[in-house]
Amino acid sequence: MSTPIHAAILGAGGFGAGELLRLLVQHPSATVVSVVSSSRMGEPIHALHPHLRGFYDLQTTGEIDRDRLLAAEHAVIFSALPHGVSGKTLDELLRQIASPNVKVVDLSGDFRLTVAATHQKTYPDSPWLPERRGEFVYGMPELNRDKIALSRAVANPGCLATAAILAAAPLVESGIIGPLVVDAKTGSSGAGRVPKDTTHHPTRHADFRAYAPLAHRHEPEILQALGNSPGGRLELSFVPQSMAVSRGIFTTVHATLAEPTDAAALKRRFERFYARTPFVRLVDGSPSLEDVVGSNFCDLAVAVCGRQTVVMSAIDNLVKGMAGTAIQNMNLMCGLNETLGLWTPSLRPV
Repeated sequence: MSTPIHAAILGAGGFGAGELLRLLVQHPSATVVSVVSSSRMGEPIHALHPHLRGFYDLQTTGEIDRDRLLAAEHAVIFSALPHGVSGKTLDELLRQIASPNVKVVDLSGDFRLTVAATHQKTYPDSPWLPERRGEFVYGMPELNRDKIALSRAVANPGCLATAAILAAAPLVESGIIGPLVVDAKTGSSGAGRVPKDTTHHPTRHADFRAYAPLAHRHEPEILQALGNSPGGRLELSFVPQSMAVSRGIFTTVHATLAEPTDAAALKRRFERFYARTPFVRLVDGSPSLEDVVGSNFCDLAVAVCGRQTVVMSAIDNLVKGMAGTAIQNMNLMCGLNETLGLWTPSLRPV
């Protein structure tokens, strides 16, 4: 098969870049032609990501190889740079590379929010960039597929936001009364590659704690994706917690429905809502992290008692919560089947 997509990755040293590289190895229509790192320039890919030894013959560079990037039908730039750096870098690159064939997927939070005051409060180190922001579409394929397919620039969702939004969106459409309560447990890889006091393994092992309760930066993103405007009617109580696993997010969403229902009827509503969505699966009982880790799937389950309902979701924070959705967005922007290169099961050992 020919290669209609050439891809470049910015911020080569992080977990997001490593997952992009791992997943793109098996993509039949994409080739990574440029990997950029300012801190690890001139090193082979396996020096940054040892598990990729033998899969790439590239070395990291200080800037994108534009000639190779533009030598295919589609050119895609993935930015795995930190918040506050990614937006400025992409803005400058898009000014320099004026080709309409160039598309970008930003894995940071720099372009996710659409209200200036909310963005400035949530990402104070990230410039607003109003002229560029209007080009970016929020990259949740399950909610925004058609807009993504027509876009040039996508703001990839946050990992905790992804797990919460996919669980909550059908509930909000059905009509809820009172606040939406989201309890999200996440693995340590979501904190990035550089260890911190609260994420370093000796500190985190066998421990359990909440962090940023009612103040996490994904909270306004969740509200925005669920259709809430500033000062709108939807209330959200969002509490993320750290669990002692490396990969995975398990989210429990509590809500009161406007009308009583039963589990079978609610499950049918979810199935209708996600009928066009290949990576959302409805399961019985409870989702399991091991059923999704390493894959681009989100598993959902519902429980109901009258109007009280609980929806559980499980995703891999590095795949469905980051790199997998980024590739799903790339597929849509380039006119490909969104499952291409992603249709693989989890890494469940038994």
